[in-house]
Amino acid sequence: MEEKKEELPLKKDSSEQEKIRNYIEEMAKDKKAPVAKDLVQLKHVDVKKQEISQETLDLAKTLKEQYVKYDQFERLSNDELTILESFIGGRMFLSRIAIVANQSRIPLGIDPYKKADLEKILKSLIEKDYIQSEQVGDKLVYFLTERGKYRIQ
Repeated sequence: MEEKKEELPLKKDSSEQEKIRNYIEEMAKDKKAPVAKDLVQLKHVDVKKQEISQETLDLAKTLKEQYVKYDQFERLSNDELTILESFIGGRMFLSRIAIVANQSRIPLGIDPYKKADLEKILKSLIEKDYIQSEQVGDKLVYFLTERGKYRIQ
């Protein structure tokens, strides 16, 4: 009986060794497989530097000047900023602008804007291209330009 017990472990060892041997052989086969970089042949390509035409340079210069002009903001006074930031709707009459701009001034004890002062500030903002105005009936309606919208964001 002792002999049979000894034979069984030997059979197990040989079957495990066989499995290990098979596994190692499989791994060796995978290592011999060609790698993608070995299968591909690369060619050298000469690259020539593109020349920029004078027309393209002129266009780029013009666009840059317009962008700089558009992007530069003048220094606005506190009153101009207050009026600019009071635009809550798309289009506003002078009376509505006065109500919105003055609603924060009166509780603080600051004198409200008078009509002449508001018109002067609005004229200044129109000259700086932050707002525009249109005649509607007998009144002017004011609205923000793209530059004005960009400034208050």
